[in-house]
Amino acid sequence: MKRIEITVITLSILASSLHAETSWGKLQGQIRSYTMIEDNQPPLRDYEATALGGKLLYQSPQFLGFQGVIGFYTTHFINDNISSANVELRASNKNSRYVVGLVDSTDYDASNVTNIGEAYIRYLYEKNSITLGRMKIDTPFVNAQDGRMISTFEQGIWATTVLTGGWSTQGGYINAFWNRNTPEWKSVEDSLGYGYEMGNSSLDTTVAGNYYQNTSSDGLFIGNIRFESKSGFRLDVWDYYLENIFNLGYVEVNYMHPFGAGELSYALQYIDERQSGDGGNGEDNFNPTNANKAKSYMQEGEKSTTYGIKTALKYEQSKLTFAYNRTTDDGRFLFPREWGKEPLFTFQKRERSDGSGNCHAWLMTLEHNFAAQGLSDLDIMGGYGEYSKTDPKEWKYNKYGTPSYSQWNIDVFYRFGGALKGLKAEYLLARKIAKGETYQLPGPSEYNFIFRKNGMTLHNFILNYDF
Repeated sequence: MKRIEITVITLSILASSLHAETSWGKLQGQIRSYTMIEDNQPPLRDYEATALGGKLLYQSPQFLGFQGVIGFYTTHFINDNISSANVELRASNKNSRYVVGLVDSTDYDASNVTNIGEAYIRYLYEKNSITLGRMKIDTPFVNAQDGRMISTFEQGIWATTVLTGGWSTQGGYINAFWNRNTPEWKSVEDSLGYGYEMGNSSLDTTVAGNYYQNTSSDGLFIGNIRFESKSGFRLDVWDYYLENIFNLGYVEVNYMHPFGAGELSYALQYIDERQSGDGGNGEDNFNPTNANKAKSYMQEGEKSTTYGIKTALKYEQSKLTFAYNRTTDDGRFLFPREWGKEPLFTFQKRERSDGSGNCHAWLMTLEHNFAAQGLSDLDIMGGYGEYSKTDPKEWKYNKYGTPSYSQWNIDVFYRFGGALKGLKAEYLLARKIAKGETYQLPGPSEYNFIFRKNGMTLHNFILNYDF
């Protein structure tokens, strides 16, 4: 507890004394607390955890266009029932999937995670920039995914430029990741499966994924070109090339226009993904008699196609959105969930579509800001979605064996003012209910298709104090 007290006291002192920018640079940070409660359906175990941590970020002044940044991140586990021994006997001795995100997902008995998340030099010239080092980037598939205590970070080089006529580009090369909920940096190839489950291969028989530290890749290349017009039209084209494993192309089109006293918006998205090289492991990928084909992240010829549509109506302080996504029977949509949350229009907090093929999903959300009621700092969003998947034992289209399910979320945000300015609170309630076959059979695996997947209510209480 002494280490936790020292951390909190240090951050608090810095919050009160170093808030302003000075001639020698700027120091900023955050104190963050997070409590999560995972309420599983009886007779399954429940899990809970509280963590306290934060960050300190130093930003140097610019000199001849150059600027340096270094960021220190830490989280300490105050109270939790996550341990290597507290497993669910009715689900093959598995542990929590959700609450484990507040602790070290590689060591359930650890007490903290601390590391340098950002350490880079950036050169800025007019509307152009080049960043080299450890950083946090924001793209549709590689992003902070900061729904736990510490974000995901990337190491490499990143460049941005703004062109004329509404055009802009960005892109770069990534050679290492600090995966969320893990204690250390890993090369791109070794970050796959590090701290995250690997599901099953796409083979017809049950073959568990085994690609962690068994894949080979020289890194991730990302490129983007964007066009935005003053009339409300935007086009985004992205390409993600994970050398020797896959290439993924992503296109998103958005259009917004006034509609009476409100605003209408429409959006389309398209994802095309194809296996590249030997899928990560040439030793066993193309040998049909080798039972270890799961060492490859993608199998020979594996591919997927996903598209989505979305429309929204915004009126005064409210917004109603309807979205639909379809992944065809070409194969499973795959992207390492270690690197960020996915941009699918039907995405909801606390679940992913990674690993699913031949599936449909739709989502309706309603957002409201209470400015008209004199509470402009209060926002509430509610969402309900249904996710229709193939049979959970059909690994060709269902990597993680997830039955069809429905999910509804309620997300409440409040920003404090006055003496508490900088403090933000969030309460997220997520409820998941199975809609498809769950194969409840007597024995130690009776709840394998329920536990960690559905039949649960998740409560999330988050406080962030930014300074």
